[in-house]
Amino acid sequence: MFRVFWLLFLMLLAAPAAAQTPSPDYTIRNIERRFSDDNREAIIKFDVINLGGDATIEATTQLVILSSGQEVAAATIPPLRQNGVYRVTLTFSTAAFAPGSTESLRAAVGVNEIEPFGNESTQNNFAQFSLTFPDTLPPAATPEVTPPPTATPDDPLVRLGLDTSDPAHLAVIAGVVVSGLVLLLIVGIILRLLFRRPPDFSGWQPAYAAPFPLDPNSAAGRRHQWQALAQNNSLPPICADGSLQASKRLFGLEGAYLSGWKVVAVRACQYDMYGRINRSQVLASRRLVRRLNAIVRRHDNLTSDQLERRLRPVARGLVNQLRRRLNDRSAMLPIALDLRFEGRHGEVRILFELYQCQFGQWNLLDRWEPEMTISGKSLNEAYTYTFYGQRPTETLKTFLPRLQDDVARTLAEMVRPQVFTDTSPTPVPTQTHQPKVE
Repeated sequence: MFRVFWLLFLMLLAAPAAAQTPSPDYTIRNIERRFSDDNREAIIKFDVINLGGDATIEATTQLVILSSGQEVAAATIPPLRQNGVYRVTLTFSTAAFAPGSTESLRAAVGVNEIEPFGNESTQNNFAQFSLTFPDTLPPAATPEVTPPPTATPDDPLVRLGLDTSDPAHLAVIAGVVVSGLVLLLIVGIILRLLFRRPPDFSGWQPAYAAPFPLDPNSAAGRRHQWQALAQNNSLPPICADGSLQASKRLFGLEGAYLSGWKVVAVRACQYDMYGRINRSQVLASRRLVRRLNAIVRRHDNLTSDQLERRLRPVARGLVNQLRRRLNDRSAMLPIALDLRFEGRHGEVRILFELYQCQFGQWNLLDRWEPEMTISGKSLNEAYTYTFYGQRPTETLKTFLPRLQDDVARTLAEMVRPQVFTDTSPTPVPTQTHQPKVE
């Protein structure tokens, strides 16, 4: 029994030694000798093979003349894995040697770097060979030794000390590539945010602005004054008898509503008795504007419920942008919604209408197309709608959904108005007791 325990004890002592990683063991093989075409340089090539474990440091290769002990060439090789092979090329000048002479040379690798000198494993770190120089050599003035070149592998990853056959090195390479892609993505997003701004709702001048004063008592003068009061295409649902309301509609040449027109910008902001509040202004993103234009183009193929349902995401996106500018003190201010339209000159029309409330209903009094001065190829127009701010009975949490519903219904009425407009040039009297306006 005592022998069994003794044997187990010896095995436990030998286990750490067996688990140790073997040390590297470099050797030189396959020596090749030749000269350059003009016999000015001797070229020595050989393979360095690692017969032991993986190396972690670089090694130096030296070429020495045995007769004088002079070192004529040297190079550095990267760490080699187990059974790794590296081809070394050493060159030196032949000007210091006699033509036709024979010299004994010795190559050494990794001595006192990879393996200590005097160890049994260092015997194959040396290789001795002879070199016979050509009978014709360039004239030698002074013996000169070529500066030791550094062996540079062709693979750039090897130059950086990376080995594609090592899983750890592959993980490092993959991490660098992924990090570079993420960095490029972040830079692209930043540049897109900097240079892709929402459509700008810049200042504009209506094409039907009067270039000279008009007689306010004439038909043209009365119409021109009503044009400035027409804000959109809608009529109030409730009216007082005798009240007047002007509206404007956008048509194509064939008489189809909004044909040839497209929305180029949408703006929402609060206003007070002094005008618009610039710090509350928000511009709809390009995505929302494109989505609104797509609905405008297909509005004839949609029912009223489908139209409002498809416009609800546009209203929600616009209200979400506006809520960042609202606070408890300013939420009660009214909100203005502006839509800028653009059409090509010669393909679109603008039609103004004047209504009067009689017996609780709107009756058409006058309809006309404005006289316009157009200098460019496009024609611009704008609709403006207003909405109540936060009411005294509402909280901010209930105010925003109500505003979203109001915006969706207003956009649906803008795309498909409830009041039908006949675009045929039928004369309509301005007042019942006045002659018809041609």
